[in-house]
Amino acid sequence: MDQDADGARVGLLATQALLLSGDDVRIEVDVAPGAWLDVVESTGTVAYEGEAPSSWTVDATVGDGAVLTWAGKPFVVSDEIATHRRTRIRLHGTGKALMQEKVVLGRAGQLGGDLSMSLEANDDTGPVQVEHLNLGQQARQMPGVFGNLRSMDTVTALGWTPEPTGEPEAGTTGPGETYFPLDRSGAVLRWMGIGRFRDQLCDATFAAWREEAIRGYRHRHAARHLGHAEEETGLGEVDRGPAADAVTAAAGRPRAG
Repeated sequence: MDQDADGARVGLLATQALLLSGDDVRIEVDVAPGAWLDVVESTGTVAYEGEAPSSWTVDATVGDGAVLTWAGKPFVVSDEIATHRRTRIRLHGTGKALMQEKVVLGRAGQLGGDLSMSLEANDDTGPVQVEHLNLGQQARQMPGVFGNLRSMDTVTALGWTPEPTGEPEAGTTGPGETYFPLDRSGAVLRWMGIGRFRDQLCDATFAAWREEAIRGYRHRHAARHLGHAEEETGLGEVDRGPAADAVTAAAGRPRAG
């Protein structure tokens, strides 16, 4: 969809129906050190009914100084299906990842089948966020789990700890949003509701956190290029002048994308 010398915006488009019963979809992503990747889902995904379970797995590696952002569309779980959605992320160095996952239990007029979800995120030190959710029909009826709610929107930032753009509060469509700063570098914003995604905070927060992550990447990227330019020209902090100022201006100019 868009690209420059350091990264790209890539759209995901299914060429066949999925997830059908028995489908096992696996997406592997490797963002090289210092690069950026923005993944855009063009449409939502429906896990259709059937006897054989289905699964959707994202396995992502983010290099040192790299940024991965992924805005997900609704993942709809039909009646009479068991499906698993798994996300695994490995961060290296100062790499950052921002993911948004929207799930809906049931198509129109349905209650939805059995859904299990997992997120496993690690950096060079160890686990950053590990979460396993059992949203099977029996489990979600237990007190304090999901009850009659049908929708969930989760925005997860890894590699830094941003603040939400507004104040999480309960609303008429569900218990409202909850903000979780992680023990280590990261944050999670989650909304749960009874129907469509009517929360006023998750989409806006994803957009703001994405801009924050990309802005930080561009600052580091410009500084890195400035250092390389000074090495190539032999200019340093002591030897400043018009030529050095020209290098600074060229290296600090923002790049498209």
